[in-house]
Amino acid sequence: MIFQAVSHLGPALGIIVIGPALAGLVGMAVPLILVMALVAVLLTGLCVSALARKLPSSGGYYSYVSHGLGERAGFVTAWAYFLYDPLIPTIAVLFTAGILDPVIEQNLGIHVPWWVIVLVLLAVVHFATVRGIQPSARLTVAVGALESLIIVAFAIVLILRNGSPAFSLEPFRLPTGSDTNTVFLAFAFGVLLFTGFESAAPLAEETANPRRAIPRTVVISIIAVGLIWVLAGYAMVTSWGSASIGDIGEGENAFFALADRFSGWAWLFLAFALLNSSLATALAGQNAGARVLYTLGRNGILPRRLARLHPKHRTPVGALTLTMLLNVAVCLGVGFWLTPTGAFSFVGLFVTLGVIVVYVLGNLSVIRLFRTRHRPEWNFIRHGVIPVAASAILLVGLYYTVWPLPEWPLNLAAAIVGGWLLLGLVVSFVLWRTRREGLTSAARLLATDTPESLTTERHVP
Repeated sequence: MIFQAVSHLGPALGIIVIGPALAGLVGMAVPLILVMALVAVLLTGLCVSALARKLPSSGGYYSYVSHGLGERAGFVTAWAYFLYDPLIPTIAVLFTAGILDPVIEQNLGIHVPWWVIVLVLLAVVHFATVRGIQPSARLTVAVGALESLIIVAFAIVLILRNGSPAFSLEPFRLPTGSDTNTVFLAFAFGVLLFTGFESAAPLAEETANPRRAIPRTVVISIIAVGLIWVLAGYAMVTSWGSASIGDIGEGENAFFALADRFSGWAWLFLAFALLNSSLATALAGQNAGARVLYTLGRNGILPRRLARLHPKHRTPVGALTLTMLLNVAVCLGVGFWLTPTGAFSFVGLFVTLGVIVVYVLGNLSVIRLFRTRHRPEWNFIRHGVIPVAASAILLVGLYYTVWPLPEWPLNLAAAIVGGWLLLGLVVSFVLWRTRREGLTSAARLLATDTPESLTTERHVP
């Protein structure tokens, strides 16, 4: 189960895509930013663990916030969630295609347009989720372990090939004169790396002893993958060198460029790990995003067509199809506008801001839940200090990410997110007056009643 959560985090995809972007913002200080993000997300992970012990359900954050802060806050969480999991396939597939397009042409002499790779990967993801085809638990463990081993081995080889036995502390210090806004923008993208750490929560109904297994899985997966990323980030910047770190984002992806220095065939292992990560992450995002759409559609909060099930496979084909079409539109639209790799910051800002809102609402739910419903178990540190500290760190990162407004086109992305969240608040109050029963039912049903395929797909023995 731990490696299933690890594979959803995507150890290879995360660092290969986001690592060079972080270096473009903070230079050699990538490992420091990753440590900061690890600590911030770990605090939030401890909040999820506390909630999972009391609310083991398939609903995840929707259920947590609905029980902790009320159904209206639960709906706002779901609304912010639409900026997050439904767009995870875009993050995974678009940037993978943008990286592999030039890599394949350079190493094999074959030009495969990025948009062809995008459409093929999204078709595989949609076909698998509609049919309910999921890797077995053993295969998930094997693939997740192999992906992690490839990245760790590659990082160690890079460090050893540097030729210097001394451990450099430069990557753990901020560059002199570093801009606060740039640092926190990098921190926000560091948090983006960890999105999906809570993917173990929806496995509660299919897990033996979920009150113990889910919290343990959340914490271990954050620490394990976080340390892999810190190691890989350290290897990347020290191998690239401080003298030329400013041009790390130019041309070929930094990890594949470093692989070329090592061997003519090393890129194959990175490509395999990247594809594996991309598909696993996209599958997780499509399933999770469609799950929320399905539940809200079934309860009449969103159009009921989203609750349509496949006649044979009993999967929520209406919600899955909408999620797939959304990702096709975003991938092609933003990809042709900003190029696949250039679209990273634009779409990444959507996901980052959305997930920060979701995480903060979840953290605050811990305080209220244990101050009211579980008052005898209240602990000032676990249920007070940690949620407040986790939320404060995330909110500081949120503030410096959007103020002062970033340059074009990130300012457009920030404005769209702000408008979306404001609309969500308005809709939540309207629904509370017109469809209160639906909101209450959605919070309850999301935790206890899901399509058969959604439970069997995620079975963990």
